[in-house]
Amino acid sequence: MADELTENYRRLLATRQERYSSESVFGGTKQSFEKSLLGQLETERDPDAAASLVDMFAELASFLPQKDYDLAEYCRRRGQQEPEFQRVLDLIETHDHEAIQKELDARGIPELVRYYALYRRVLRETEARRQQALSVHALNAGS
Repeated sequence: MADELTENYRRLLATRQERYSSESVFGGTKQSFEKSLLGQLETERDPDAAASLVDMFAELASFLPQKDYDLAEYCRRRGQQEPEFQRVLDLIETHDHEAIQKELDARGIPELVRYYALYRRVLRETEARRQQALSVHALNAGS
């Protein structure tokens, strides 16, 4: 069962071109799936397979709770309608914090401020998850 879910998730990541809500993908079982991936990492000896599991675990950070997903979708739709809004979204992708902050202050659009905070949180969580998965694998790789 866990292997089937892992393979389905692997295929989803390989083909996805947009964000998903964690509820739409995991249906309330995201935590169980996280534990399953970490469990697989504990026993995986193949370096390529382990690297894939690490990436998959880290990527879980981008599957958002519904409230955050709704904000991201709102910003995406508004960006499609308003070139200036999209310009700020594109600027956020550059990771130039000073320029982004200046633009957010100048525009005063609360949704963009919240989106930027969400974007930064996902980046931090992705890196923290990557480190956690690497640690789990490293601790158990020699066993």
